[in-house]
Amino acid sequence: MLALGVGALSGHLGLANPAQDSPIDLSDSNNLVQLGSDERDHYKRAIESIEREQGAFDSSLSEQLLALGLASQRAGQHREAVDVLRRGAHIARINRGLYSDQQIPFIKAEIVSLDALNDQTEADQRQEYLVRLQERALTPGVERAQAWLSHARWQRAAFLRNPSETQFLRLADMLAVLNRALDDLADANQDRLVAETLHGLLQTYFLITSFDNSSERSPFEERASFDENQPQSNFYEYFRISDRSAPIIIAELVKIQSRLYGDTSYEAFHASIQLADWYLWRDQRRNANDLYRQIDTVIGELPDPEQASALRAELFQDPVLLPDLGGLRLIAPSVPKEEGNLSITFNVTDRGSVRSVERVRVDESIELSASRFIRQLRRAKFRPRVIAGETVTTEKMEQTYVLPQS
Repeated sequence: MLALGVGALSGHLGLANPAQDSPIDLSDSNNLVQLGSDERDHYKRAIESIEREQGAFDSSLSEQLLALGLASQRAGQHREAVDVLRRGAHIARINRGLYSDQQIPFIKAEIVSLDALNDQTEADQRQEYLVRLQERALTPGVERAQAWLSHARWQRAAFLRNPSETQFLRLADMLAVLNRALDDLADANQDRLVAETLHGLLQTYFLITSFDNSSERSPFEERASFDENQPQSNFYEYFRISDRSAPIIIAELVKIQSRLYGDTSYEAFHASIQLADWYLWRDQRRNANDLYRQIDTVIGELPDPEQASALRAELFQDPVLLPDLGGLRLIAPSVPKEEGNLSITFNVTDRGSVRSVERVRVDESIELSASRFIRQLRRAKFRPRVIAGETVTTEKMEQTYVLPQS
C-alpha cells in the first residue's frame, strides 16, 4: 500500500543489509527465520553496548534502532518493529529537535508495519503526524511536493478500501495536499511531477462526484457558505469546486502531456478525452458526445493512418469504464473467463449507461455479493464506443469478475 521499500529506507541512512552477503540458503523458510533472529540479535547487542557506554538517549542509537526496526519487519515481527521504530523517532526528536527530518524514515517504516498489522486507526494517526512533520522539516520544492503526493496516495488507497460517505474527509484532505504540491512545484520545472499532481486532483474530483448529490438520504447538509474547517458539512460545495476545477485541470494536463510526449501522442489524446469523460460523468451527455466526435475527427485527420488506427483502438474500440484514470476503479476489474466466479452480459448504450444485465454463470457461494455487484454495475458509466464519429450502443458485452464469498 505504501510505496516505500525496506531497502530504500536502509539506503536513506547508509545502512548495510546483513542478509545480502549471507551464505545461508534463503529459499529455506527455516533458515530465513534463523537469519532474522541472528540479524536482530546483532543490532540488539549493538544497542545495549551504546546504552551502557553513552546512555539511553545517545544520538548514535538512532542508526541501530532503525536497522533493528527494519530487521524486525523483514522477520515479520511488526509489533516489535513498531515499538523499536517509535523509540528511534523519539531519540531523533530529543537530539535533533521537534521537527527534525531525522524522524522521517522511522515514521515511514512504522507506518509500513502498522499497515501490515491492519491497524488503520494508528496508521492514520502516524501518517497525519508524518505529513505535519514534513511540512515543517522540508523546504518548499520538489522534495516536499513528493511528500504531499505520497500523503495523497495514502488517503486515496484508504478511501478506496471503504468508499463511503464517512470517508469523505480523506477526499477533502487529498484536495488540500495536492494543491499544496502544485504550489511547491510552481517554479520547479518538473513537468512529470506536475502531471502526476494534476492527475491526482482529477481522480479526486471524480471520487467526490461519485456520491449521489441528489439523494435525500445524504447525511450532508447543503450550505450556501463554505467553511474550510468543516469539510464534512460542506459536501455540496466540494461538488461545485469539482465542477469548476476539473475542466481547468484537464486543460493544463493536456498542455503538459503534449509538451512531454507530443501533440499527437496517446498521452495527449488520453488527457484530452478526460474532458469528454468528465461531461459524461456529470450527465452533460450532449457536451460529451460532441467532444468524443471532435476527438475522433482530429484522430482521423492525422497524417499517419497506422497511428490513427492505433489511437482509435485504444480510446474508442471498446466501452471503457469511467473514470479512465490509472489506479482508480470503483468496481472490481474484469478477469479472464476461466479465472472468475461471476460472468455476466450487459449492454452499454450510446449514452454510456448500463442496461440489460444478464447472468451467465454465478457461483453459489457469491450469490449475495453478485447481487450487490450488479446493482453497482447498473449505476456505472462507460465511455461508449465511437464509430465514424458517432457514439454507438454495444450489446451483449460479456465480462467475468472475481467477487468475495457472500
